[in-house]
Amino acid sequence: MPPPQTRLPTTGEDDDAPSSSFPTGMLMYSLSERRIIVYADGGGMPEMMAAEDNACFSTPQGWVLIIGYGEATTEAWLWHPLTGDTVALPPIRGDHDIPINCKCLLTHASAAHPECAVVLLDVADPVMWFCKVNAGGGRMSSWGQHRYDIGDYGLPEEFRTASTPTKVTIADVAASRRGKLHFTFASTESAAAGQEKVCIVDLVFRPEPDHGDDPPTAVLREFDVPKLKFPQGMRSGTVWLVESREELFAVCVCYVDFDPDDIGAVLVYRMDFSDDDESPVAWRRVCDIGDRAFLLADPNMATWCSAGANGLKGNTVCFLRNRKDDDGDLCIYDIQAHNQRLEIVRTKPYWINVPPSPC
Repeated sequence: MPPPQTRLPTTGEDDDAPSSSFPTGMLMYSLSERRIIVYADGGGMPEMMAAEDNACFSTPQGWVLIIGYGEATTEAWLWHPLTGDTVALPPIRGDHDIPINCKCLLTHASAAHPECAVVLLDVADPVMWFCKVNAGGGRMSSWGQHRYDIGDYGLPEEFRTASTPTKVTIADVAASRRGKLHFTFASTESAAAGQEKVCIVDLVFRPEPDHGDDPPTAVLREFDVPKLKFPQGMRSGTVWLVESREELFAVCVCYVDFDPDDIGAVLVYRMDFSDDDESPVAWRRVCDIGDRAFLLADPNMATWCSAGANGLKGNTVCFLRNRKDDDGDLCIYDIQAHNQRLEIVRTKPYWINVPPSPC
């Protein structure tokens, strides 16, 4: 397995220079080797990624979704930067207007899994798009679109404008477990009761000919669980969901008062599920995640890797310490020793990449 790497957006030497002056290439910061690797002239990037009108979406599984916008249909591919593998996806019809401000993830750790699907979540509007990665032909290979409703923002009318979003979206945290999406959100009623919502999304691809022209769809199920609490003296924080070895974790980076530069603790919780392993019951604090390193990326996307196999220390959480500025300080937090060390990464990375696991 290649070492986990953090991708940096440019190889330019001057952050104030116009983007057109940057050479074509990538920077990869290797966590295990503690060095920056330069991929000159694109580093083997596929031609479709270099097209000016194409959009790219990174995933926690290390793959990049590339969408090439056309007049009638839109082409789509998956590309893995470390292996160079590409997978052609079904074309996207013109009636699917996919914006560039989306989050993207796969439903399985390996894109080769026969049930793996790629999912796009609009961060501004409650809508998602998805398709199977290895569907072959037929209706199961088409893209599905699902508009959902998980409630309204509790913002008073006097603070709203014509452009203020009203519907809650799946924007904060999302993770995949056993082919199902998991995310959390707080409704007004659940928050008042000290609860939060855990929602599980089932993607439904109906095989032909039983269902004729029925398009793929999604089913959302909501569960109430006790809300995560910050330690005493810490009134704010950022939460990531991480799926690892079919377990669901929540990693909470806690701030002293409301200062994201003053990290007071990093806590890890594991979700307890019901006996049938379907219904989430409660978060349970854990102080040992074994030979694992959790890798947190912004915005609120996360993955993990085997620590020992990649020259890293187990029971660690890696994330960007400075949430306000673009200084790229990488924090490696030991959840057993409760200490942190910083490594200066020249440019703030925008995703952390590990190669896909086998099916």
